[in-house]
This record gives sequence, C-alpha cells and structure tokens, in this order.
Amino acid sequence: MMAWHTRSAVRVPPEYIPRLALTLRRIGFVEPFFQEWRIGQRFGLSRPLTSILEWHVRGFADGMLDSEVEISRERLEHLAARPGSYYWPLLTILRSHGIPFWASARIPPDTTYVYLPEAFGRRIPIGVPNNI
Repeated sequence: MMAWHTRSAVRVPPEYIPRLALTLRRIGFVEPFFQEWRIGQRFGLSRPLTSILEWHVRGFADGMLDSEVEISRERLEHLAARPGSYYWPLLTILRSHGIPFWASARIPPDTTYVYLPEAFGRRIPIGVPNNI
C-alpha cells in the first residue's frame, strides 16, 4: 500500500519541541547536510533506515510534526523521488519518551514503498526501523 505524504498529521505541545529534538538526536537522528527549511521550522533531523532510505522528522514552533521516509540525500534520486508518510514509528518514540501528542489530521498509514520517477523505474520497500 502506498500513502502519499500528509504533512503535520501529529502535534505536540510547542514547549515539547526542544525535548523531542534532543530525544531524536539521542537515538541517532542528525541534521542532514542539506534540507529545505519551512516557515516556522525549529528542527529537521534524519536518520538512515537502510543504505538507500532515510527517515526525516521536522518540528515546528506551533508543535506540528512532519515525518516522512525518502531516498537518501546521498543519492541523486533524492531530488526526483516523492517522500512518503512515516508517522507510526514517530508515535512509538513519543509514547516511549512520555511526550504528549495528538492527531491534528487523520494519521495516514505508513508508506510501504518509495516510488522513483519513471526514469529510474524502481520502487524501494520500507523496512521496520531498529532501535526506536
């Protein structure tokens, strides 16, 4: 099943944004070499899922969170592939670290594949992350 990425489906109280950023860093998330910053963004962190895929989480001043899986920035295909929603592993982290949250929109099912544009002609399966 493929779910298109839904932005800001999960929210935390804004005062928890710094704590969440610290929590993510402690479990292996880092600031990517390059990322597009959005209005109100307070952090943008990523971590590899596989040698091809990375998980990217953004936190915003109003407490909104974006969570997506995408082709690694180390690959040319990153520029052309569409990211997919990836919220359920983030919810596991929020629960296990006592960070309150709620759904601000329908939480989409996690993407099971990241589709590359026709020129690349592949789909990359999503695995289950370790150590969350």
